[in-house]
Amino acid sequence: MIKVVLFCTKLVIATLAAIMLNSCTSSVSLGNSIKGSGNVTKEARNLTGFNKVTVAKGLDCEIQQSDKFAVIVEADDNLHEGIITTVDHGVLKIDSEYGNYKNVSSKKIIVQMPVIVSLESTSGSNLKSLNTLKGNAIALKTSSGSEMNVTIESDTITCESTSGSELNVRGKALKTFAHSSSGSSINAENLMANEIDAQSNSGSSITVAPILLLDAKASSGSSVSYTKKPQQLRKQTSSGGSVSEE
Repeated sequence: MIKVVLFCTKLVIATLAAIMLNSCTSSVSLGNSIKGSGNVTKEARNLTGFNKVTVAKGLDCEIQQSDKFAVIVEADDNLHEGIITTVDHGVLKIDSEYGNYKNVSSKKIIVQMPVIVSLESTSGSNLKSLNTLKGNAIALKTSSGSEMNVTIESDTITCESTSGSELNVRGKALKTFAHSSSGSSINAENLMANEIDAQSNSGSSITVAPILLLDAKASSGSSVSYTKKPQQLRKQTSSGGSVSEE
């Protein structure tokens, strides 16, 4: 009976993952298609007063902590008009009229900012840090097949990934919260943190490097892995989830 239940659970997870993957693929390709001109130019956008960044629609974003604000679009010249950058309630929103890029040489936005509170990538976009980002509390989120690669030093770091996305974070933290779902992954084996609260579900995975405490929960075919055993380990698994040392 247990084998039947586990088989049914895995079948449901596989079906849901397939549906989500199709949804992610469709969302990335939504919007107009454009063929790059091959002539890459730079354009500075006069935007200030933000401490959060969201990037979408397959664009590439590079974050640099600096003492000044700057938003520079570096892209094929026929893409500039369709790359939308706005600031709304402290959030720099980077979006595009295009959802499908053909033979594009560059679709990059370089962002400089003094204070960083949160970073988010979605819809097949890519976000990375150019230097170590420092703060008191920094939130990171990836979704819909996007990818993030950042180096962080913060008292608290919150990581959330979903819908087949990938979040790669390294650096240092006193406390880290990590939550993954829907076939996504959080790779934090190079993030040294005193305390880590990790929760994975729905076929997702989390890898961490705790020092003092790891509180881990894994369910529905997901996993939490740790590269070193902390002084204190609390773990809870259900529905085919696993918590284990690498």
